[in-house]
Amino acid sequence: MNIEKEELLRLLKKYRAGQTSPAEEEFLEAYYHLFEHSDDGLEKLDAAAKEALKQNIRAGLDQKITLQQKSFWLRNYRSIAAVAFLILVGSYLLLTQLPKHESFSKTTQISKTYDIAPGSNKAILTLANGQSIALKNEKDEKLIYQWLDSGATTTVAYNTITTPRGGQFQLTLPDGSRVWLNAASSISFPTAFTGKERRVETTGEVYFEVAKEHLPFIVSTAGQEVEVLGTHFNINAYADEGQIKTTLLEGSVRIAASADHKTRLLKPGQQAVFMPSGQFVAIQEADTEMAVAWKNGFFKFDKQNIQSVMRQISRWYDIEVVYQGNLPDDEYVGKIKRSANVSGVLNILRLSKLNFKVEERKIIVYN
Repeated sequence: MNIEKEELLRLLKKYRAGQTSPAEEEFLEAYYHLFEHSDDGLEKLDAAAKEALKQNIRAGLDQKITLQQKSFWLRNYRSIAAVAFLILVGSYLLLTQLPKHESFSKTTQISKTYDIAPGSNKAILTLANGQSIALKNEKDEKLIYQWLDSGATTTVAYNTITTPRGGQFQLTLPDGSRVWLNAASSISFPTAFTGKERRVETTGEVYFEVAKEHLPFIVSTAGQEVEVLGTHFNINAYADEGQIKTTLLEGSVRIAASADHKTRLLKPGQQAVFMPSGQFVAIQEADTEMAVAWKNGFFKFDKQNIQSVMRQISRWYDIEVVYQGNLPDDEYVGKIKRSANVSGVLNILRLSKLNFKVEERKIIVYN
């Protein structure tokens, strides 16, 4: 019996006796969710058996758990075989010996100083004449531009909408295309699309649902131009991410790279990766759910290190992140609601044995 199995059995015994600490209960809950999303340890079960086992566990835990948010789990890929074995053992015991004591506790609050509120719907509209207007709206409201064609020839003005760190925004362009801006992003666009194309410029992360017209729709960002007629796609071009990722959900797009001036075609479910300089890296199969999770109100991670995780968190909560000491090279897989205060997110990340200290709007991460 390896140490991982012994530790799990010890925790389950304490849990059945009602003696586990909140941190230990979080640990067991995390293993349930790791079971739910793992293929490694369940490959010998057929689909019906796997689903029945999962539903039985879920039904039992639903009587005991009130979740405030989607849970997060950690995979250390250096010991995935041991983890997969643990999942099967733990799942069976949770299924057959559910405890009778008081309910599974909710995510423990680390400290009230951690309760930094999540981002909200806000942006700055900069008009062509340089005037700035603060935009704040309710959850389901957005800015809508309408082009009223009077037949007269007028000079087209360009506006820019910029979201701060801790902000997001949605707008409808003059042609009816819908746009979502993630935190620390921007889009510059004309108040009317005239001529032979519809052209906009973006920074940061932007999701598009482009209205179908005969005029090409062109998105210009660092190192590339994306051309479409009508489609749904996401562009992540944050400077601190080191790569530009364009993910196609529907339709088709052509991407022209500034480095080699070649045009590449993207199909639904694919992701094009470029360097900010315009150098082509790859076209690969995409996790489309992860690419647009931010638009749907979630953080979603898939084999990302703590630095990548914290970059997303820092933009959304408008916080500075500082690292101290040697951090583990674990990779993270999980899904967390963006509507939670930062305390909830950090409590879940604590399952990886990392520690966090908050000083006003700065979070120190240490081992």
